[in-house]
Amino acid sequence: MVAPVQSRSSLQVMRDTVSALMIRELKTRFGSSRLGYFWAVAEPALQASIIAVLFTIIGRTSLSGVPVALFLIVGILPFRGFFKIAVQLSAAIKSNKALFCYRQVLPIDPFITRLLIETATYVIVYIVLFLIMGWVGFSVVPEKPLELAMVNLIMFAMASGYGLVLCSSALYYEDTTKIVSLITQPLFFLSGVFFAITMVPAQYWHYLTWNPLLHITEISRDAMFSSYETPVGDWGYIITITICLWGLGLSLYWVNRQRFIAT
Repeated sequence: MVAPVQSRSSLQVMRDTVSALMIRELKTRFGSSRLGYFWAVAEPALQASIIAVLFTIIGRTSLSGVPVALFLIVGILPFRGFFKIAVQLSAAIKSNKALFCYRQVLPIDPFITRLLIETATYVIVYIVLFLIMGWVGFSVVPEKPLELAMVNLIMFAMASGYGLVLCSSALYYEDTTKIVSLITQPLFFLSGVFFAITMVPAQYWHYLTWNPLLHITEISRDAMFSSYETPVGDWGYIITITICLWGLGLSLYWVNRQRFIAT
């Protein structure tokens, strides 16, 4: 006697779809190059090393009482993580549109897939780099580990909300990803990646603190280092920005859900 076929719930279908998409995405992104995972760790380390060398040349071995290399890593990682997540998510639906002919695959599935991959990659890179820095002699134990985890969690949420907004924008403007890449460059110099806000004259703080990434950087350093205390890091501001981005992103997704499939 043939056993009856058990139907799957919507959540089970989504779980299986995301699992399959994750395998496909990992093979596409890292399968063609054995150095793919290596570069994920090497790029932020190399960037921090170059800037650290420049600071050393001009006679600065520490910033705000923190070794310059460690100071830079704590700023570079969330900044790079934010834009890497946002850019990858902005193209998630468009890159997988051929799969929407299968009724099990919804537009949100590749979005969730890339979010999980980017989050896992970020966490692994963060841990590996800190283990390496601890091995060479830096003190890498966070002063406030819970706060450091929370600010990174908010960064993930903010980046994914921003990425969801960009997904819908890409339906109307094909150059959305290029525009995001362009604005990344000036924001690198405005987000506190290689400076502390206290190094900037106080009369300019008002302008810089409109940037939520500056708050994330400042709070990260405040949570990481006992000698660092931020005068501007605002939890309420970054949470508000995150909620607004998710509200806008979900609204745009709902309005454009049929267009995602049709295009």
